[in-house]
Amino acid sequence: MVAAGRGLSGGGAVSDEILRKSAGELASDVAEKRISAYEMATVFLRRIDELNPLVNAVCTLNPSALAEAQACDRRLASGEPARPLEGVPFLAKDNLHTRGLRTTFGSKIFEHHVPDEDTLAVERLKAAGAVLLGKTNTPEFAHDINTTNKIFGTTRNPRDLNRSAGGSSGGTGAAVASDMAPIGLGTDLGGSIRIPSAFCGIVGIRPAPGRVPVYPADFGWDTLVEHVHGPMAKTVADLGRMLAVLAGPDDRDPSSIPLQGYDYIQAARGDRSLRGRRVAYSPDLNGLVPVDPEVARLVLAAVRRLEELGCVVEEDCFDVSDFREIRAGTRAFGMVARYADYVEPHGHVMTPALSRQITEALRVDVRAVTRAERLRTAYWHRVRRFLEEYDYIVTPTVGAPAFRLDQPMPSMLGDRKVDRFRDVFSFCYAFSITGLPVASVPCGFTAERLPVGLQIVGRRLREDAVLEAAAAYTAASPEHFTWPFINMDSVAGMTREPLTDFP
Repeated sequence: MVAAGRGLSGGGAVSDEILRKSAGELASDVAEKRISAYEMATVFLRRIDELNPLVNAVCTLNPSALAEAQACDRRLASGEPARPLEGVPFLAKDNLHTRGLRTTFGSKIFEHHVPDEDTLAVERLKAAGAVLLGKTNTPEFAHDINTTNKIFGTTRNPRDLNRSAGGSSGGTGAAVASDMAPIGLGTDLGGSIRIPSAFCGIVGIRPAPGRVPVYPADFGWDTLVEHVHGPMAKTVADLGRMLAVLAGPDDRDPSSIPLQGYDYIQAARGDRSLRGRRVAYSPDLNGLVPVDPEVARLVLAAVRRLEELGCVVEEDCFDVSDFREIRAGTRAFGMVARYADYVEPHGHVMTPALSRQITEALRVDVRAVTRAERLRTAYWHRVRRFLEEYDYIVTPTVGAPAFRLDQPMPSMLGDRKVDRFRDVFSFCYAFSITGLPVASVPCGFTAERLPVGLQIVGRRLREDAVLEAAAAYTAASPEHFTWPFINMDSVAGMTREPLTDFP
């Protein structure tokens, strides 16, 4: 067993110390000139060089990263004040535009696409002093629960190289978990930040739509289930630090919302009491979602920890009986709106699973879509009224740990047969359709040392409250945050050709 980064980095203890630090600590080190931004970027680029051939998380490096880090050092040397993320390395998912740097969306259609402007989230992190190291892998158009595509291949989970890193922000999740960068940007429609966070053992938050402006975008007024941009990190404190930079309106996104005066950095420090907060615990959303027994056990233990922190917890759930119809109609609408125009001219180079989903979506009629939206509205009001009684809803993030890349998706969870394994991901989409802020935090490990995530859902527009609960829980549960190890036996036995199409 060799610790990832130790004995591999060539930088010894100093490199390890840098890799283990949070973004907040690294920003402080640069501001106080204890380390240069250039040195820091060099350490993380070396880490990528060493581990990425195994993990395949980073698909395109930024050739200007070291020059941009040197620019941070020159700013500070000239007497300019340090910015909030001065010199902190970050990675951005490959469906986020980056000016002058290839952005493929994981699709052969855009294999050589180089945008002339940054996505707003990237722009804001850069303006705060962060240094872009590169882009992270994504399934085609960020639309799968496993991260693989025809350009870059499959991203592996650093916890077990034969396991999925999740999707669709699996590249960012795997990169942050293996310390290729302390923070990263993901996107989330049906769980694409939360699923990789759970599978890889890191933290991530899906903000409320409009909280982090989205531009460029095909739909300025997004009438679909929104594809939001959000932070992924090793610590909740870093989520707060990132959200403080990312949040706020911008006229380029007419759906963006004003700041409300919430202090995300303070909320994410972990020093606020949860005593008296009311929590609804739903282990399976009224039987909707199949759950692995180990996941159920670890999430229940996390709920007990919340009780120890003073929360008043009740097992309870709102009516989810029409969820499947809502999911079918809203996903079909989104598929047609976002991707249907690509199928006829480019279907031969597209991922088969995505082509199938688009083709199936084109068969759904407009009445089914509008009925799904009508049902979704009623669903929202049930959730809204439910949250008048509770401060939070907590569930598993995913009903199973990371699945293997060299086998078909499981047909059993414990001793229970499941007809459709993909239903384990429904915990995420069940709250995407409400637009509520949702975080995933680690809550333990299975017997095979695979991470499990706890999903924390807050009231409308209250990312600060979600961060408070996530920070308090993780501060009380440090055992769930471990330095990642690469088992060299697993490297030797690593499947060379993972499955590329999971039904």
